[in-house]
Amino acid sequence: MGVQMIGIDHSLAEIEVREKFSFTKSQAAVLMKKWMAYQGIYGIVLLSTCNRMEIYVNSESGIYDYCKLLCEEKGVDKAEYRPFFRLRDGKEAVRHLFETTAGLRSLIVGEDQILTQVREALSRAREEYAADRVLEVLFRQAVTTAKEIKSKVLLSKPNLSSAGEAIACLKKKNMTLSGKKCLVIGNGVIGRLTAQTLLEEGADVTVTVRQYHRGIVDIPAGAVRIDYGKRYEALPDCDYVFSATSSPNLTVTKAALEKCGLRRRQIFVDLAVPRDMEPEIRGISSIILYDLDDFGRQDISPEIKNGLDRASLLIDRGMEEFFSWYECRDLIPTVQRIADLTARDLCGRLEKPFRRVEREQCRELLLAVENSESKVTARLLFALRDGLDTDTFRECLEILERKFT
Repeated sequence: MGVQMIGIDHSLAEIEVREKFSFTKSQAAVLMKKWMAYQGIYGIVLLSTCNRMEIYVNSESGIYDYCKLLCEEKGVDKAEYRPFFRLRDGKEAVRHLFETTAGLRSLIVGEDQILTQVREALSRAREEYAADRVLEVLFRQAVTTAKEIKSKVLLSKPNLSSAGEAIACLKKKNMTLSGKKCLVIGNGVIGRLTAQTLLEEGADVTVTVRQYHRGIVDIPAGAVRIDYGKRYEALPDCDYVFSATSSPNLTVTKAALEKCGLRRRQIFVDLAVPRDMEPEIRGISSIILYDLDDFGRQDISPEIKNGLDRASLLIDRGMEEFFSWYECRDLIPTVQRIADLTARDLCGRLEKPFRRVEREQCRELLLAVENSESKVTARLLFALRDGLDTDTFRECLEILERKFT
């Protein structure tokens, strides 16, 4: 099959490397449009999160060096960064997507956010007309399987996220959040999760909002809102500063902090990739800086290990459904054609009994019967496909098509 994945993630590269290959939404759109113009590429979906950047491509296998194309896109040396990339092909790429979507390859096993991120990646690919039929079905099946896993298998605490894990790790280091002044820079998904989690810990939370936003800005109830441009004015009075934006630009720099008149020990937590906070602020003696890599992968308990085994079985079943579709995808028009022919045959047989009905009602009834019968026949044929090997299923379709033509 032609599905491949080129990717870089937390298991292969530290944050200094990952951030070089992160993509904003607009950058992802540009790359997908560019690659879709290449001959032999039929579809592409780009997934870029804090801990991974993965590009799924449906193409003629082996025609492009995707690592080389990515390094050229980012203006970096291919020889230096190739060791951090992993290329997966065919079934390996498909399984990786299923496991990633279910949160099995996340730093926080079973975390919820990745499912939304995968779904949004597919949505953006659709907007750029980059998701072909194969990737569309593959991603939809991966999302469906991940939802099933989350409803049937307990892998983590409900709604656990990178923000929640970071705060949990701070507490394990005996850091107190209750009653502390916390500034959260950024009001996107992670920013709001961070603010909400801090509020639940009893912290006094302030959230920055950019001035250009219009209308109602949603921030967690109980938090105070200030303009993003005034963040440095608020910093000296804060015990904790979190930053979680999707901006490619720094939100906190060492030079600006040195002008703030910082007077006491403060904890800075950078939850973004690329990083929001300039790493050099570690040189300020009163500041302790953490980024995502400082929190590491959670310990796997026996209960989670059992859950992973159950999740793996559900993934096997989801993959089987995808490959069943993939191997017979060229037969879908034939199935629909047979379904339409059987529907017309049935309507022809019903036409005589329906003559007693008024003409307008007769037309409506026949149309309803035709539509219903077509759907029923298609479902029966696809059920037959699931119980037969591909060659036998093809033979059955050939016999049925000859019968009705």
